Amino acid sequence: MKLNIAITGVGLVAPLGHTPAALLDALCAGHTAAAPVTGFDVTPFPCALGAEVTGFKASNWVAQRKNLKLMTPAVRYGIAAVKRAYADAALKGVDPDRLGLLVGNGAAFGDTVDLIPALEAGFEGGGFSSARFASAQKLINPLWLIKGLSNNVLGFASAELDARGFNQNYCNSAVGGLQAIGEAAWALMEGRAAALIAGGADSAVNPAHFTGFGRLGLLLAGDDPTAARPFDVEAAGFIPGEGAAFFSLERPQDAAARGARVLGRIVGYKDTCAGAGLLAGDFEAIAYGAEAALAQAGWARPDLFIAHGTGTAFDAQEAAALARVFGATSPPITSAKAQIGHAVAASGPLSVAIALEAGRQGRLPPMPFTRAPIAEGLDLVTAPRQAPARRALIHAAGIGGQSTFLALEVDP
Repeated sequence: MKLNIAITGVGLVAPLGHTPAALLDALCAGHTAAAPVTGFDVTPFPCALGAEVTGFKASNWVAQRKNLKLMTPAVRYGIAAVKRAYADAALKGVDPDRLGLLVGNGAAFGDTVDLIPALEAGFEGGGFSSARFASAQKLINPLWLIKGLSNNVLGFASAELDARGFNQNYCNSAVGGLQAIGEAAWALMEGRAAALIAGGADSAVNPAHFTGFGRLGLLLAGDDPTAARPFDVEAAGFIPGEGAAFFSLERPQDAAARGARVLGRIVGYKDTCAGAGLLAGDFEAIAYGAEAALAQAGWARPDLFIAHGTGTAFDAQEAAALARVFGATSPPITSAKAQIGHAVAASGPLSVAIALEAGRQGRLPPMPFTRAPIAEGLDLVTAPRQAPARRALIHAAGIGGQSTFLALEVDP
């Protein structure tokens, strides 16, 4: 069965803009969202920077204000992006029993900032004391864990939109959001819904992610945002980011029947998973996923490849896979992580939003700090480029060897 699903709406909450046009403009202007983190003490961590969302007011998007205390920042971003996608596609008249939501999100963990007062009490007097920590439990927000439940975006948003149809949740590292979109496309092809809203929401700007990624040696050390350089020989890690992106999806005939505007179409999707261990990706499995998505789309190569591109050792695996798929010269390659950070489960959907706008404008966003490619034959976009971008292949990868590809065709 050939995959062909229309994108009829976009909802975005991102560090450099809350619309695809604003985000693309900022990326092409070379702006970076990376700035010193102020919400918690970063001195124990190698990285002092975070790419945080600004200009966002959650109370504008949550109908029941009392629910705000049950939500981490990522959940708030996700609900806003879902509702924006719903409104952008004018889905209000869709049968609620045929309207659903598929969400990719991060670890089921509360806002770790809520734990800091009790942890600090545990360290009083030198060394950590579990007894002191236990006696300070009253300092912890009693709702801290509930705020980060993995299905919070799905639960709150589907309730507010009265979306009673096909609903699913994906917790699979950095591929979860892109998986949600691809699986939604197949669910629609199978007739399981009239319309689905799919995407991802996440935040890595918190002590838990700084601890985990820091111990894995993945974080960019220091406070220089221009040192974030995907596919560069001097690449030394990524900056944690956050955000959300969701898309209203429909079968083309259903979109046409209700007179919906079509922004683009999902025409290819593939998941693979292979790795020798944590962080050890397999370039052959990555290449297989890219080839399968391209074959499903009926393309020899895309106009634009939006890479996972973290600025870590994984870039070499991605580059080797591109050489296997495309030979001596790759298609134009970019990644926004140098400017908006790594938003984990939301990173793939954020790339989809960028691809849609790049295709609409015929403008490729750069990796402005990348200077020396890690391999020959990589057509790295390091300055804004006017070029056709109607066909985009988007890649997201997880630390356990997961790899997901989405082929997107942008309507003129």
